[in-house]
Amino acid sequence: MKLQNNKGQFKLTLPKDIVKSKKWKQGTELLITMNEKGEIVIKEMKR
Repeated sequence: MKLQNNKGQFKLTLPKDIVKSKKWKQGTELLITMNEKGEIVIKEMKR
């Protein structure tokens, strides 16, 4: 994975195998947080 800067907005492309295993699709809303260990956590936002 590579972090990309686009006019001050940073983008991260997720690997296809992870997206498919989570059954996420384009438009799926994700919540990105950091846990107490400083690790990044990505979760699907439930509606």
